[in-house]
Amino acid sequence: MFLIIVGRGAMGKVLKECAENDDFFDRVETVEPTENIWPAEKADLIIDFSHPKALKGIYEYCREMGGNIPVVIGTTGHDSNDEEIIRLISKICPVDKRSNFSKGIEVMNKITHDAMKMMPGCDIAVEEIHHKNKKDAPSGTAKTLCSVLGISPESVSSHRLGTMFGQHKVYLALEDEVIEISHTAYSKKIFAKGAIEAAKQMIR
Repeated sequence: MFLIIVGRGAMGKVLKECAENDDFFDRVETVEPTENIWPAEKADLIIDFSHPKALKGIYEYCREMGGNIPVVIGTTGHDSNDEEIIRLISKICPVDKRSNFSKGIEVMNKITHDAMKMMPGCDIAVEEIHHKNKKDAPSGTAKTLCSVLGISPESVSSHRLGTMFGQHKVYLALEDEVIEISHTAYSKKIFAKGAIEAAKQMIR
């Protein structure tokens, strides 16, 4: 299988390392969005964790190759124009777009939803912390949690500190008691492995 990873930054390097250690792939290449130089051959999969600006190049490559290339999108902070390009990509290719590909966040979304239903009338708060270079706040993961809980993303408490990979907390409070549900990422590998597994599932 031929995998293209979009972006040569920190996340792109982790994705490349994980993919090259996976026997599922016999060819792994990276494309830098700022260069927008794509292979002449058609890829079997594309994974993008780079920047929303890469979407246009992804769409043009997929269209040129005739479409039908599964695309995994792990970037966040999309504006309306970015969402329109994603919609165009999804018209010609299968797309799996998530704010977070870690298994733990998938479980957290379910737990928080179930806990909220068991605590009608509870007060809800969401807090998130990421590294100081992360641009969007609140994070895409926090926005997804807000959607699960039915609260506004504007209520999220966001912090940008040091080199933290990501921490998310949900507080559910009734009178005289509080439940705290949290997830902490200690490595970018959890996102890379989750995205790779999602990509593999799209063509199995």
